[in-house]
Amino acid sequence: MDFEHYHKILPLYCTVCDMIQQHPDGITDYELKSLLQTKGFSFDDEDFFGVISMLLISDGCIQRDDYWSRGAVYSYIKNPHLHDSAYSRHHYSFTVDDNVSDKCFVVLADTHVGHPEFEDFRMLDGIYSFAIGDGADKCFHMGDLFTGKMGDCFSKEEMLDQLNSFISSYPKPYPWEMRTYVNVGNHDEYLHGFFHPDVKKEEQPYLYDLRGLNTYHPDFFVIPRERFRTKFSNIDMHFGHRLYVSGIRPEVKLFALQDMNEEERWLDERYDVLWSGHLHNGFIYTTDVPWGDRKQILFLGVPSTSKYNLGGVVAYLAHLHYENQRVSTMDVDFLKCDNNYHITKEEGVHWDFSGNNKVIKKLL
Repeated sequence: MDFEHYHKILPLYCTVCDMIQQHPDGITDYELKSLLQTKGFSFDDEDFFGVISMLLISDGCIQRDDYWSRGAVYSYIKNPHLHDSAYSRHHYSFTVDDNVSDKCFVVLADTHVGHPEFEDFRMLDGIYSFAIGDGADKCFHMGDLFTGKMGDCFSKEEMLDQLNSFISSYPKPYPWEMRTYVNVGNHDEYLHGFFHPDVKKEEQPYLYDLRGLNTYHPDFFVIPRERFRTKFSNIDMHFGHRLYVSGIRPEVKLFALQDMNEEERWLDERYDVLWSGHLHNGFIYTTDVPWGDRKQILFLGVPSTSKYNLGGVVAYLAHLHYENQRVSTMDVDFLKCDNNYHITKEEGVHWDFSGNNKVIKKLL
């Protein structure tokens, strides 16, 4: 951001900061925009979300929480000692505040923007269009959105090429159609946290903190860590890039399907469903429950949305069903993409959260 543009949006910056401070319970971007319009401000999305990114990243004085029905909610961090701290840089929560209506979301992984053998925006366009048409309004991307380092070094130019490719080509549905949430994968870490000595300090937030991407893509939100947990009524789900298996042994991760057999003693019963990317091929693994009140756990390895998976499964479409304000069942359908980029759906897994389910251990 150049000096002249910074001073142009400074009044907008100060007003947005004041408005957020005046709403201790948080305020959404739509509510902020409405208040700004009543005050006579004229602005575009890039200026508005640029200001949000400055407050969120450069100054670290606001935090963001997301709610299933309300969307992104911004609030001021009251303790100034936490501004621009590890807390402000890593805070994020996704909260489900509607435990009544059925829900539908699509799950993606490992897009590797910038890699000539992986990146496939036509496939992504098809997946988004199909998922929206089938009722999904959230997309969870399990990381490695970017390629990161491909050679012996990683330059500012390589990073900007990947960012510009995302900004210009990644699907941009209308906000009422779909919001996307992405974890930071191991390849994304080359961008998230990247610093180049030739970059001026005022330009750094747009380069080294991937949360700033929503400056250019307002309904795309980066979760600044590898994994997160969310609760759907009575059901706990875990979303992560490399699957986090155990709360007792956080270093235990999956690198291949056979690791499930080797690490089964560490499977974490705090979760009902665990989603992970990283392995590029999809897999399904369910635990056996031979005795007592132990619950079955469903593990889903999410396939890569890359050219290598043309003709096969490229994403999952999940439908959560409620009864009496509790999640009763979930249907996970497999989305396939043929060589003409036509998306089709086939039946995958039907999961009953209160009953016994078939034990499955297979690659897709």
